[in-house]
Amino acid sequence: MLNVLIQVISIMKNINRFLVLIIPVSGILFYSCETMELDKVVDPNELSVDQSDPDLLLNSIQLDYLNSMSIFNDISEDLSRITQSRARDYLNFYGPTTLNNAWLNIYSGIIPDVANIQALHDDPDSDRDLSFHLGISKTIQAHSMMLLVDFLGDIVYSQANNPVEFPFPVVDDDEDVYDAAFTLLEEARDHLNTASVGSATDFFYGGDTDKWLKLVNTLEMRFNLTVGNYSEVVNASAVIVDSEDDMVFKYGTNVLSPDSRHPDYASDYRDRGTGFYKSNWLMDLMVGEFGDFSADTDPRRRYYFYRQSWITPGNYALFEDVLGLIGPPGAIYISFENDIQEGIICSIDLTPPHLQFTPDEDTWCSLPLGYWGRPHGNGGGFPPDSFDRTATGVYPSGGSFDAAPDAFPWVGVFPDLGQQVGLGKGGGGAGIEPIMLASFVDFMKAEANLHLGNLGPATMHFEAGITKSISKVMAFVALDVGADLSQAPDATTVANFIADKVAEFGAASLTSGLDGFGWPVEKDKMDLLGEQYFIAMYGGGADGFNFIRRTGYPRTLQRHLFPVPGPFPRTFLYPSNEVSTNPNLSQRTDLNTLVFWDQGILNPAN
Repeated sequence: MLNVLIQVISIMKNINRFLVLIIPVSGILFYSCETMELDKVVDPNELSVDQSDPDLLLNSIQLDYLNSMSIFNDISEDLSRITQSRARDYLNFYGPTTLNNAWLNIYSGIIPDVANIQALHDDPDSDRDLSFHLGISKTIQAHSMMLLVDFLGDIVYSQANNPVEFPFPVVDDDEDVYDAAFTLLEEARDHLNTASVGSATDFFYGGDTDKWLKLVNTLEMRFNLTVGNYSEVVNASAVIVDSEDDMVFKYGTNVLSPDSRHPDYASDYRDRGTGFYKSNWLMDLMVGEFGDFSADTDPRRRYYFYRQSWITPGNYALFEDVLGLIGPPGAIYISFENDIQEGIICSIDLTPPHLQFTPDEDTWCSLPLGYWGRPHGNGGGFPPDSFDRTATGVYPSGGSFDAAPDAFPWVGVFPDLGQQVGLGKGGGGAGIEPIMLASFVDFMKAEANLHLGNLGPATMHFEAGITKSISKVMAFVALDVGADLSQAPDATTVANFIADKVAEFGAASLTSGLDGFGWPVEKDKMDLLGEQYFIAMYGGGADGFNFIRRTGYPRTLQRHLFPVPGPFPRTFLYPSNEVSTNPNLSQRTDLNTLVFWDQGILNPAN
């Protein structure tokens, strides 16, 4: 158990999602405010650098990092269709407040706190070795800076947090900041190679410097993949390869004072029902045609998604004729019966013209087998269906395992599903925030090998990525004590699914054309890689946004519900809090600016 109490103050899953944490530690209170300037205002309650406790500074850095990662994960997952985006118009939805809190966490928290630890470390009057603190904090700063460049392009760096000399800092070239982040990783490695833990609290790896070194190497590999140094990626060593080395933050189960649960669990497992809709694209990709009655169903779906309804209005369900009232006992039938009062408004609407005769025609509104979500771009209101919507599952948010059979037993009437969310159900919210997983590493290596034409290694890493993801996800069922595992996939089912996906990848072409509606005539290798990478990213998809812009894949992403949502973002607007206080920072008028590594490759789905 952590020695730090974590208070989730606010979670906003709309235009600007953010997670602010209060951490009472030995009577000291760290906090994040909603407005900021790069030169943090001196507070009489704040300690001077020479009075600062480096352990508490490290705690603050780690929590600011978690806050920022939550923001980057949420935005990227929405754009990648891993989660459901409510952005009807990209520019209006992703406005100037979108990255306010990530900017705040990095410039008002992480960067100055790292500088303070460095000053304490360099103090000739101190005999305390802070190599461990610097190794962790510089790794965090480097990753945060790279992500901020990925989302914004040119950002403030060389003149940041120096209000005396640079009261109104200018932005640096984004490539220069990326290179500076790489240098920080090298410095972090040097620190970690000589570090001793001491009294520091490590929220992520429990003081294991070997695991931090693997993360440093993995982030350097990520850097090389992003900028196109593919040979460096395929040859990268001492990176995260085992799930035990995964970079994650573990949440707790406390509900009040403080609420330490996973934010998605807190949103979905309430007395008033589920909060936000899940992605129709991801659920459709994973469920397959008939769930467990078809070989294309993904073993992870029952761990990701928790159904509350046996049928979604406007779509079909399966039922088993237990008593033989229609035909032979035990026969399976398809039903379009709908006795759900809430309904779905779109279920009586015609398919939008731009989605007609495309794969989205079947998924733009609803899905079969009770998977109740929404398509990309549906930002409509919330009808009274909170006890019908599909909820987050046991992975990664510590919810419930979906034990409902895909064919519901019918004895003359259709029963209630018997699965509804509620406070404390499932794993109680003891989930994780995935940041960098072993499966991600394999998919990144598979991508680099494809670019180099190394088909054998690409296939090997593709298989390893799926295998590691499934293994990690299925282990989370242990959180849902007492879960009915009769519907859990067995080893044979898992092995067959992986074998089928590997065979499909092996048989796919390197490239394939598009049909008249902009869909791939057949999925090629990068389409299949992108789909599996995005499935594995569920809950921690910060790099999905990069993948789309870097590769233009997967081309099978669900199209926007509306025909003209505006250009797909290449970067975001500068944070309004900084623009309003810094005359040297000019706001953009669109989301079209390319990051230095972005070659402008277009995904037909966008």
